[in-house]
Amino acid sequence: MANFLRQLPDLDYPSLLNDRQSSGDTVRVKNLFRRVKVREDYFTSFVEFVKYQITGDDRPDIVAEKVYGSSDLDWIVLVSNNIIDIKNEWPMTEYDLNQYLNDKYTEQQLASIKEYRTFEWRDRNNQLIVPAGQIVDENFKVEYLKGNQIVSVSPIRSVSVFEWEVERNDERRNINLIDPQYVSLVIDEYEQIMKYGKSSQYVNERLKKTENIRITG
Repeated sequence: MANFLRQLPDLDYPSLLNDRQSSGDTVRVKNLFRRVKVREDYFTSFVEFVKYQITGDDRPDIVAEKVYGSSDLDWIVLVSNNIIDIKNEWPMTEYDLNQYLNDKYTEQQLASIKEYRTFEWRDRNNQLIVPAGQIVDENFKVEYLKGNQIVSVSPIRSVSVFEWEVERNDERRNINLIDPQYVSLVIDEYEQIMKYGKSSQYVNERLKKTENIRITG
């Protein structure tokens, strides 16, 4: 995350510190509102992206080291997936997941049924009758013709709260990454986007000042 923050330009912000010497004192802070968001349709239309599955407790810097050969490029991993809040948008470690579940649920709640889902059902001719993964109620049934008879089946399984939470965490493991061969181009473009343009607040390409409401005319 530190590498990601280093990519952001700075703001010359009025100091709110108790030990400031005057109303004109400022501090240099990161402009957290300055960010680049990748358009969702790029993930499916651009060949520059590759699918990647996070393994174990790998952090963004570890993924960057594995894919790009440098942990300093963890910000590319985050930008590629429009991730801002790592705590809620990156898969939890096994330890953190267990802590989260223990804090949120009792043992009985974890074992309780969250939902019912279908599993794939085909007839003897391999024709699909029920696709897998549909959320249904516990009384779900489907009828189909088997030979000269109408048969009724209930191809469902229960999903516990524990399974549902683990699956939701695992879904975050499937991410998109910029293809390594295009990384240098992305870095150059990102650096250009992060530069400030000339304005009344402009100091330099990496710094601009903000209005100081403590100073009145």
